[in-house]
Amino acid sequence: MGASPNRLPLVIGVTGHRDLRSQDIPLLEREIDAVIVRLRSDYLGDDTETPVILLSSLTEGADQLVALTALARGAQLIATLPLPPEEYRRDFPPGIAPGAALAFDKLLSQSSRTLIMPFTEGNSLDAVRTDKDKRDEQYRSVGLFIIQNCDVLIALWDGNENDAAVGGTTEVVTFKRHGVPLTVPRSARVSLDGPEIGPVIHVVTPRKKLGSSSSTVGVRAWGRDIIKLHRGGTIRRLLQWAADSVAYLLGREPKDVTYGLPPESRLELEAWETFGNLIDLTREFNNEAAALTTTENGKRRTAQSIDYLFTDLDGLDKPAKRRVISTASRECNLYAIADTLAQERQAQFKRDWIGLLVLGFIAFLLFALYHVVSGVDGLFLGYTFSFFNKVFLSGYIVFVVFTFIVYRRARSQRHQERFLDYRALAEALRVAIFWNILGIGRHRTDVIATVGKTSAANAYAHGVANCYPIKQPSELAWVKNCLSRLEQLTGSRFANTERELDQETHAIARRYWVCGQLSYFRRQGLRHNARAQQLESFASIFFILQIGIVVLLPLFAACDKCQLLGLTLRDFFLIAITVLPGLAAVFASYSDRLALGAQARQYDRMRALFDRAYALLPEKIDGSSANLVLELYRELGSEAMNENAEWVAIYRQRPIRPQ
Repeated sequence: MGASPNRLPLVIGVTGHRDLRSQDIPLLEREIDAVIVRLRSDYLGDDTETPVILLSSLTEGADQLVALTALARGAQLIATLPLPPEEYRRDFPPGIAPGAALAFDKLLSQSSRTLIMPFTEGNSLDAVRTDKDKRDEQYRSVGLFIIQNCDVLIALWDGNENDAAVGGTTEVVTFKRHGVPLTVPRSARVSLDGPEIGPVIHVVTPRKKLGSSSSTVGVRAWGRDIIKLHRGGTIRRLLQWAADSVAYLLGREPKDVTYGLPPESRLELEAWETFGNLIDLTREFNNEAAALTTTENGKRRTAQSIDYLFTDLDGLDKPAKRRVISTASRECNLYAIADTLAQERQAQFKRDWIGLLVLGFIAFLLFALYHVVSGVDGLFLGYTFSFFNKVFLSGYIVFVVFTFIVYRRARSQRHQERFLDYRALAEALRVAIFWNILGIGRHRTDVIATVGKTSAANAYAHGVANCYPIKQPSELAWVKNCLSRLEQLTGSRFANTERELDQETHAIARRYWVCGQLSYFRRQGLRHNARAQQLESFASIFFILQIGIVVLLPLFAACDKCQLLGLTLRDFFLIAITVLPGLAAVFASYSDRLALGAQARQYDRMRALFDRAYALLPEKIDGSSANLVLELYRELGSEAMNENAEWVAIYRQRPIRPQ
């Protein structure tokens, strides 16, 4: 059974030469097949929940060969064309190899979606027919799109770095490895973000043309082989970990093995390590989504998450829900899954913190009792205090072990990290849902043409992925990648229709997005602020009690004859002095670890923002106000995503650890 449509994909891009040697094709097919099989095995664990998508321009030669092999392995094909199909076919006959045009038509019919690059600035259909440079610009455009939207690039390339033609294989590979120069894209933000930078699987491919830099087919080391080459195997990594630990103990800077590598090798290593981390997150999300949606409780909770998007004091608005789902069904389904999984992980994350704090406090209490009674003689319930001394010490050791087990479990299962990732994805998808129905990112001039299931649009349209904060490999890159892949699957960057903002859509967005978020941030801000003040008050009370007991302690210094259960009143005060700071620390640490005060301030800022937006948005729109309203919705969505990124950063700075 294939993967559900509501899953996040692994996206493979392809670039390569057209003029393949006929004698190399069987071997190339086997090498490409082996690459796809190994990608599934090494990075997906051969699970069936993560779909594999191939982005290919279906050019004769390498592109068609990889497309045929990937389809045979069950991958989905998205055709990304530099020109409209009718014009693109002019580049095939007579072609380098016979049958390329027929193969193109067959593959095009097998593609799940066909995306056509818009004409570059100043370009036109007439220009690409008469000017080769203008036509090459379109090939560069499709190459940029592929590398910016794929997780890994397969390059059937001879390795000649001097043959850097515009839109050619060498240029595409260089851009994928090192990023796009500032002079190439239409946006400085795109250059700064570098969404295209990632790993390349280099299949050495000889060419028919004279002067090709390779003569035999082969595959350069890639993936885990690169990591093992530079990081070493298990033994080498353990030795490196031990050396780093010693360096920390001695107060020295641990040695980073990547510093000694050449720049090319270091970039390649980082690209494969980042790729592995991101694909692991995707696979985990898909597997958890599958487990969630196969139970009745999971189905009920995901349905409830969607209902909450369209519920206010007047109840659930079913017509609004039906309208939004019909327009953005995949976004809604993924939002429901991400939101439900985030709630599960958040609950587990809080249980982890409470468990660590309680276990840590009990261990601290037992250790304090051990010290207090260590010098006490007498009997209690027929047992000597030396017996209880051993019990307290043993209990302390047991609870320390339990604390470590809970900590390691939380770290190994990454409850906090998954909570942050899933919540960030859900909140970005919330923006994507309402932007989709509003037409933001594909509105009016962003749309150029529509032909059946094929459409053309601005590749640099202001979609959710492009407006998401510039990626950070360890924090936001996965969310941004998910949004980009979603745009490919739904075609929201390449709109199917052109539409203007209507009154009904505006009313839905204003009521259930703006007013809904306003109510949420107001409620959550008050709640978090109250909890933070309550916990701080408890911590202050215990601290004041400790000071009071310290002041009164001399008064009971001589009360050694007043005993209860074998302990003097002074002993009880000593125990209290030991325990109270621990209680104060528990409440203060819990508030700090959950960032309640910082969250309250963040929620209040967003409440003020949505409050202002709600006041600015008119109840009814007309032709003169529609554009301004759309611009406000766009800015509001961008700010909401920025706020969520800051919220993630707050929690990232508070990793779970034993107290």
